[in-house]
Amino acid sequence: MPSPFPGMNPYLENPAFWSEFHNLLISSISQTLNPILRPKYRVAIEQRVYQTTDGDSLLVGVPDVAVQSHQTANNQETGNVAVASPPTQAVTVTIPMPERVRETYLEVRDVATKEVVTVIEVLSRDDSTR
Repeated sequence: MPSPFPGMNPYLENPAFWSEFHNLLISSISQTLNPILRPKYRVAIEQRVYQTTDGDSLLVGVPDVAVQSHQTANNQETGNVAVASPPTQAVTVTIPMPERVRETYLEVRDVATKEVVTVIEVLSRDDSTR
């Protein structure tokens, strides 16, 4: 089936905006369904959060610079001291950063039993691999 919006990509022309659009769409679906399904059912916006990590990653977070000041007995600073060190070669490192992924979705629950009747997820297609 051809796209109803020719020339528009599923990420709304910019992947940075998809998350916002996705959450607004989820909210709109919830607002539309709740009045229809009440009083027996309730539509709730839920969120899943998980963190992806590389198996070989290691914790990097130790500072490589410290600032220290000396104070006299009457709490007056005596001055700053600068120490020159020999120049070093720059080293490029790759720091593995865990990525936090948040996914919003809808749950339709029975009001009396609080059981989940169905889950609604809005999916998108990733065009970055094409």
